[in-house]
Amino acid sequence: MNVAVVGGGLAGLVAAYDLARAGIRTTVFERDARLGGQIWSTCSNGFLIEHGAEGYATGRSAGHELCRELEITGRLVSQSTNMSFELRAGRLVPAPPGRAAELVGIQASRADLGRGITSLVGGMAELVDALRAALSRRSDLRPGTPVQRIEPQTTGWTIATAAGDAVRADAVVLAIPAADASRLLAPLSREAADALGTFRVVSSVTVSLAFERSAVRHPLNGAGLVSTAGPEAEGFRACTFASSQFPGRAAPGHVLLRAFFRPGPPYPLQAGDARWVDLALGILRPVLGIGGDPVGVWVARWPHAIPRYAPDHEARVLAAIRRVSRETAPLVLAGAAYRGAGVAGAIESARAAARRILLAAPA
Repeated sequence: MNVAVVGGGLAGLVAAYDLARAGIRTTVFERDARLGGQIWSTCSNGFLIEHGAEGYATGRSAGHELCRELEITGRLVSQSTNMSFELRAGRLVPAPPGRAAELVGIQASRADLGRGITSLVGGMAELVDALRAALSRRSDLRPGTPVQRIEPQTTGWTIATAAGDAVRADAVVLAIPAADASRLLAPLSREAADALGTFRVVSSVTVSLAFERSAVRHPLNGAGLVSTAGPEAEGFRACTFASSQFPGRAAPGHVLLRAFFRPGPPYPLQAGDARWVDLALGILRPVLGIGGDPVGVWVARWPHAIPRYAPDHEARVLAAIRRVSRETAPLVLAGAAYRGAGVAGAIESARAAARRILLAAPA
């Protein structure tokens, strides 16, 4: 049996990993040159910058279980502090456990919200690297390969790539954002495409700022600060004190901060880096007592990347995909858009998708 996995982010890689462990051959198609999706870590001049996910919820077992299987638990690091602050009328006040995550709209249980996050010594990219290594002999990984169409055949599927290749598969895992899945499914089922097309998603911009420690008066004695504007507000959402959260995030004698924004007027998603940096500095300078200029800046844009879950979200997902699967060979969805927020949600969704494929596999 051969399974095509469309999407080489975390969910796609985990689904391929579970299928490969069961002896199923997989081909993973990723449109970007980089695998990992919203997990993206880089190093620069002694700073470890997370452009995407900073960790997984410590209160959920999915992340730790995967790391155990990949034999990288020795690389795990827990958040140094769970204390956080609320920004109220220009002043910082301590936030109760879980309150910070609620304010920025992280949809998870209160127990999970209050226990912080877990990461890896070299950043979350270590998780992607471990998955890629585990798949290297059991899966055909194709970064930089956009999928144009998926076409049902008498038995199985044909995956048509933008490069003109046609790859046969017995089953398909769509581990891509709901809007992209909607586009691929439109020729097969208007009902499924419409259901996926109504999922609400929001964009995000992050600005990482490095300073000499002496340039920041605040002790940075917490995981970060959040705006009290509420989870649906545009503009500034939060700032994590990255170098206080985990060891090894900043060069000696320096600190690393990361500001989060939800784009909207007058700062659209594609505003230049300089505008985003100026906005971040304008907010953080008076609050944290920052003097001088940053010694490093990094801006990351995540268009339509964060799903927002309606009460009937899961029911609509199931109805959409059952309609497709009734009329075609096995096809399943995977990703945080379908089963819950964050890294843990992506892992849980991917593992559920792999199980459904295995149940449909011939004995």
